[in-house]
Amino acid sequence: MTDDTNVPKPWDIEQFRGVRRHTERQKDWVPETEEEMELILNSTHQIERRTGNITPKFDKKGSSLFWLSLKAACLTVLTLGFYRFWMVTRLRRHYWNSIRIQGDPLEYTGTGLEKILGFLVALIILAVYLGLVNVALTFIGLSYLNDNPLALQISIFAALPLFFFAAYRGRRYVMARTRWRGIRFGMGNGAWGYTIRALWYTFLSIITLGLLYPYQQFKLTKYMTDRTYFGDLKFHQNGSWAGLFAYWVWLYVVLGLVALAAWGLAADSGNPATSVIASVIIFVGYMSFFVMFMRYEVVAFRYMWSNRVIGEASFENDIAPGKIISVYLVGTLLVGLCTILVSVALLFVAGVVGALLLGIDPASQFTAFDPAQLESMTSADAMQSLPATIMMAVLLYLMLFAVPFAYSQIFITRPIVQRKTEAMVIHNATALTQSRQRAHDHAAEAGGFADALGVDVGAGI
Repeated sequence: MTDDTNVPKPWDIEQFRGVRRHTERQKDWVPETEEEMELILNSTHQIERRTGNITPKFDKKGSSLFWLSLKAACLTVLTLGFYRFWMVTRLRRHYWNSIRIQGDPLEYTGTGLEKILGFLVALIILAVYLGLVNVALTFIGLSYLNDNPLALQISIFAALPLFFFAAYRGRRYVMARTRWRGIRFGMGNGAWGYTIRALWYTFLSIITLGLLYPYQQFKLTKYMTDRTYFGDLKFHQNGSWAGLFAYWVWLYVVLGLVALAAWGLAADSGNPATSVIASVIIFVGYMSFFVMFMRYEVVAFRYMWSNRVIGEASFENDIAPGKIISVYLVGTLLVGLCTILVSVALLFVAGVVGALLLGIDPASQFTAFDPAQLESMTSADAMQSLPATIMMAVLLYLMLFAVPFAYSQIFITRPIVQRKTEAMVIHNATALTQSRQRAHDHAAEAGGFADALGVDVGAGI
């Protein structure tokens, strides 16, 4: 009898689901130990065979997301931003668990603690790096450039490579903490290679006045995708940047038409009607450019995913740009309207409570207010009501920040994630069952550079 303990074994999906259903009863359970992973992954049973295409589903949890976002945002403000790392972690877990492929959700296993520790480490490294750069540039400016103050502004460009470095490391951390059916995603090393390429492609985009931006976007996305894994299966980005350029060039068409109209109207600048027409054209041109740019971003997302493969499985996405643009426009209006309504209500309540704390008749705020009411207050009365007044001010500021954030999650972010998810199709998905577990990626700084520099890693949150 041969010993097959080291032979990779196929998944036992039913056992995995049973373990997951049991462990999901525990709050924020994360299978980190090797014993738990062995129980989930290493089974001698055969996987349930499925054929055909798979369309991921998105669970609708609008109300729970609103209260989660509101609570997290309030705690973030109350802790002066300290809770932000836990807020991002909890929101990512919510979104990841809402995406289900063949009934099984994605899992996000990152923690707020490792994020804040990574942030502190990155902050120290950035402080040392930027400090040394500023000292060196100051010395060069004083010694060789005749105290030219422009020499000191070079430090701005010295920080540019860090943004690209942070973007790659941040994405790598998110992938390392993402699982599906217990199998880890991951990314290989390549942050410095990404940084060098990003600097070169950015330079090309600048000298061509943005014309080669699709080239930059495609090449950098391909670099990241080709280093991304699901278990031991590797992603690969097909396609060409010309597929993006065909949509990008329309932005220049819009700019050209606006410039041509403005040039024609400039010849008759003395006419008041011309100024009105010019203002309308500029406004329409700006809105058209904004909509065309949003359309391009959606088309780029669709094109990239429709030309992406992993092993023998492939992806297809048919998201319509109009759906995403409508979400942005309608969602922005709803967020603004709801924020205004809540703000007015809070201002009214805060005004009434503040008047009562100061000993002022609230009815006087709507009739004739007598300043003598304030003059009759003693310093002791004012000091006694100061803590309550400060509390009300903090509460008002808190809600003015937290409410828009919570509404933006349910009116903008969640609908966009849902539409992009449900527009996805995975062809030959049974090939994913050939994946085997990959080694745990510690990702030591836990995306700390991305947090310190405010870099969006494009991972949902």
